[in-house]
Amino acid sequence: MQAAANNQIEQLKAEKDGLDVGQDISRYAELGWESIPAGDRDHRLKWWGVYFRKRTPGYFMIRIRITNGITTSSQLRAIGSIANRVGNGIADITTRQQIELRSVRIESVPEMLNQLRNVGLVTLQTGMDNIRNVVGCPVAGLTTNELLDASPIAQAFTAMFVMNKAYTNLPRKFNVTITGCLENCTHAGTQDIAFVPATKEVEGETIKGFNVLVGGKNGSGGYRVASALDAFVRPEEAAEVASAITLLFRDHGFREGRNSARLSFLIDAWGIEKFREALESRLAYTLLRAGLDARLPKVTDHIGVFRQKQAHTNYVGLKVPVGRITGDQLEDVARLAETYGKGEIRLTTNQNLIIPHVSDEKLSTLLDEPLLKVFGYNPTQIMRGLVSCTGIEYCNLAVIETKNRALQIAREIERKVDRKQPITIHWSGCPAGCGNHTVADIGLLGRMVKLDDKMVDGVDIFVGGSSGPDANRGIQIMENVPCDQLPQVLEGLIRFGAFDKIRKNLRAPQQTSLQPRITTKEIVDSKVFIRQDELAEGASKVVFVNGTEVAVFKHQGRFIAIQNRCPHEGASLAEGSVEGNEVVCPRHGYRFDIGTGACSTERTLCARTFKLVPQDNGFLVKEIDEKTIQPIVSGAGAIQSRAGEAGIQIR
Repeated sequence: MQAAANNQIEQLKAEKDGLDVGQDISRYAELGWESIPAGDRDHRLKWWGVYFRKRTPGYFMIRIRITNGITTSSQLRAIGSIANRVGNGIADITTRQQIELRSVRIESVPEMLNQLRNVGLVTLQTGMDNIRNVVGCPVAGLTTNELLDASPIAQAFTAMFVMNKAYTNLPRKFNVTITGCLENCTHAGTQDIAFVPATKEVEGETIKGFNVLVGGKNGSGGYRVASALDAFVRPEEAAEVASAITLLFRDHGFREGRNSARLSFLIDAWGIEKFREALESRLAYTLLRAGLDARLPKVTDHIGVFRQKQAHTNYVGLKVPVGRITGDQLEDVARLAETYGKGEIRLTTNQNLIIPHVSDEKLSTLLDEPLLKVFGYNPTQIMRGLVSCTGIEYCNLAVIETKNRALQIAREIERKVDRKQPITIHWSGCPAGCGNHTVADIGLLGRMVKLDDKMVDGVDIFVGGSSGPDANRGIQIMENVPCDQLPQVLEGLIRFGAFDKIRKNLRAPQQTSLQPRITTKEIVDSKVFIRQDELAEGASKVVFVNGTEVAVFKHQGRFIAIQNRCPHEGASLAEGSVEGNEVVCPRHGYRFDIGTGACSTERTLCARTFKLVPQDNGFLVKEIDEKTIQPIVSGAGAIQSRAGEAGIQIR
């Protein structure tokens, strides 16, 4: 494993495996939440799906693992009962096909975990540096538009790692999809591992299986589309290959900085060929080269009434606006599944639910049920494509309120605009991107905006993102838009946005794209020079030094250089401010020392600093050779010495 002496989370994991906190939960329940040591309260409990909410001290969020989104009426009834009895009566369906419960006290957690276990559910390893819920097509085994039913493979892989300490100390979170769906319903391009449907001619026989994609992500600096591993995997090999990729990441992934620890950074450093060779070495056999990608160019959400592959049987996809559902509604869904189906329910990555196995005879009666007036099977296009993360109401990372606002604005717009074509509108309350804003027609990324000398909720607006076989990053077209002005702004985009044309331009050869690409050679070979008069007092700019974004400030006559992307969630520090000897992140207020890069508000974070070398009437921005800098000792004098040695305080 990579060394991580300066990473507090790595030190915490080395001291005690996250799973080991399970034996302490009953004791904490007896003593109360204030008795829980900070390391367990803020971090290790997440290995058990128990999340302390700083915004509501004393209350925890519970995240329930539901592999492939396939659940049962008895499970939903239990979840609904728990939400009503020990929560606040509210649950959220997530974009990873899970269910989250709100406002649970630690005193209720042991009984709740037992109740979930009795119906075959666990909360294990749904947070921190673990394999998160394995997502898959929610109508696996039901739809005619699949190459194969991949849900048993998702279940088999999950069984390999849950409660297995070989998988509980990854460098960072790890997202996996295993899908045989031809209609791109799981956002494969955003996953650390994606098994997508493909066929391969082997010795004259056409085999159905998967092509493998690796290194996708949403957070830690933004959307990176997963890279093709150029490998075809048979269904019976898939769980083993997924395991080997995970363990390769465990052993070789980067652990120094939390913002650069995802699998994508290892792949970028190694290159795809070296990664594939290392994987084959671990597997002890050679992988077949990629087969024929079977995915269609279309994307589906499985909302509506659809014929199953089983005769005279249907599945009904219901829109759950922004995924929010009450405990009573969960119990009612369980009733519908038992009355009209076989007691099975499927959850989708767009926060909706599906009732399968509805016979032709019972279909019309189901569609007349009162709950289907709330969770419709034929919503407006605006409501149909609406997705939202939790937002500031319950999330420690979010900077704005999302769910209620997203609903309010969508309802206001759908009264004015009768849109016929599908459209997706996704809200993320912070750069972690849990709302998948990066893959939507319209993506909204929350931030604080200064308006009339006051800080208000706002968003940056992205358009044209997508996943699927031709996945692409969206492009930011607006920034710092106050949320109060969003109804008017979004109405115009929804009426007149040419999203397919935008995607076509974004996917075009680079020379015709909307933004020029800076090649690696150009970055490495260029000399970054800042003139003395280039920046006004208090101003900043972003430059590239060996491929790294660097924010350069002029503050009180001094020039300061520090990495531009905040180590927390990638915000641009150049848009922040300098206060004393610290650069302040504009999103979450994290403060980084201009000399050492140390964060005074969160000890686990650290930013790289850069030196400014005088030349002519300005400075060259260069990386610091850490070997030439003396170890840091405490005290203001030492910090000033380090800053001077880095060449930062230059007048």
